[in-house]
Amino acid sequence: MTMKNNFYHLGIACAIAILIVYRLKGLVFLLTVGATIALNDASSHYILKEGIGRLRPCHVLPDMEMAFRCSNSFSFPSNHASNTFAAATLISLCFRNTTLLAFALALLVSYSRVYLKVHYPFDIIGGALYGSLVGYLCYRYIYIRILNFIKL
Repeated sequence: MTMKNNFYHLGIACAIAILIVYRLKGLVFLLTVGATIALNDASSHYILKEGIGRLRPCHVLPDMEMAFRCSNSFSFPSNHASNTFAAATLISLCFRNTTLLAFALALLVSYSRVYLKVHYPFDIIGGALYGSLVGYLCYRYIYIRILNFIKL
């Protein structure tokens, strides 16, 4: 059985720790993460996913045994992969010593989507590439520009 609970408390604790340790730079980072995930999630879902319209494995193979109910949204690209790779890219660019951990977690989340039979491997690859691009662009055009503006 899969656990679908969200771990909001851990995220809140990490955000507080970032604010305490990095202060203003941490606030800029957290705002950039929020903007990155919002931009990435909306564009990958409403533009790519709806525009491409690829059916999920559970719709193509309806008799396939699944751990939970099949989603009604389309499959390509995987928003889980896209969002986690966007975050991993941004995190690794802002905090260079976190690269291995950030991408290991993104790969783990992405693998789980194929393991749970809710995505094809290519959905994950497409989501990872798109998310990495969005993460890099948000780093370059949001995070760096704000830091330069406030001269940190």
